[in-house]
Amino acid sequence: MSSYKIAKLIKPFSNYKCEICNKHRMGKVYEYQSISFVRGYVPRHFKEMCGDCIYKEVYGTNLYKKKKKEGSLDK
Repeated sequence: MSSYKIAKLIKPFSNYKCEICNKHRMGKVYEYQSISFVRGYVPRHFKEMCGDCIYKEVYGTNLYKKKKKEGSLDK
């Protein structure tokens, strides 16, 4: 999924508020916009997301812990 460049690392370390879980975090900041399969629909562009939320959005709830440990979106 990361080959589509829907998720990317913006800052390696920062203090921010996650747009999904609304928690204040200190760590890596990610940017995410999902792919639109419906003509005329533009999905929301999230500019500040925490690591847990972005891995859940990209890989789903079953694989996200394994992929986060590998650091697959950090490359």
